[in-house]
Amino acid sequence: MPTKDQQVKHVVEGMALGVLAEGVEAVSSAKLNLELAFNHAWRRWEPATSFPSIAGHDPGNLFWIGLNKSERRQDSRAAWRSGRWSEPYVTYEDWTVDECLELHADERASVQDWKDLGRLFISRFGPEEVRRLS
Repeated sequence: MPTKDQQVKHVVEGMALGVLAEGVEAVSSAKLNLELAFNHAWRRWEPATSFPSIAGHDPGNLFWIGLNKSERRQDSRAAWRSGRWSEPYVTYEDWTVDECLELHADERASVQDWKDLGRLFISRFGPEEVRRLS
């Protein structure tokens, strides 16, 4: 069984890839908005039960912490840059989002599952809180 940190890392990476797959380059970095959007998506995402360490009354806080640690991790397929915006990006040089999603998918969550999680997540942000790829 993966540790809590490993589960959070996997979800943070999967969310970054799912958001990028939706054509979004950044979302508002406001902590409350990020947490609420994650909680909304997590409650509706069927594979969430495959990550039992991300449970309880506020899984969004775990996501927020993981998102902010992601840029410093060395072994990630995707990570988030934080500033005024939270910007997901692929860390593997010359890899596409789809290639990373294929590598990231496993028995817990498919490529489509990660795309669904990204879509659910960004659906909670207003238009002014999302930057789409042009």
